[in-house]
Amino acid sequence: MTKKPCIDICEFNKHDICKACGRTHEEKKAWKRLSDKDKHAIWTRVLASHGSGPTKPAKALRALYRKAQERAGRH
Repeated sequence: MTKKPCIDICEFNKHDICKACGRTHEEKKAWKRLSDKDKHAIWTRVLASHGSGPTKPAKALRALYRKAQERAGRH
């Protein structure tokens, strides 16, 4: 899946991880150059760390993931 997990709420914590999507600055900058395998690994990690729970960003992240799956033909 090549759709990035950005939900347009970029705010980084002290560990340089986006509080909304869970990616590092480097992962965000390199996204277009990453392999599909690397992108999938990031998605898996991001959903586990930032995509759970009832918060608005977590819900937005899960919705974005579902849309990306549909576009990729994986239901």
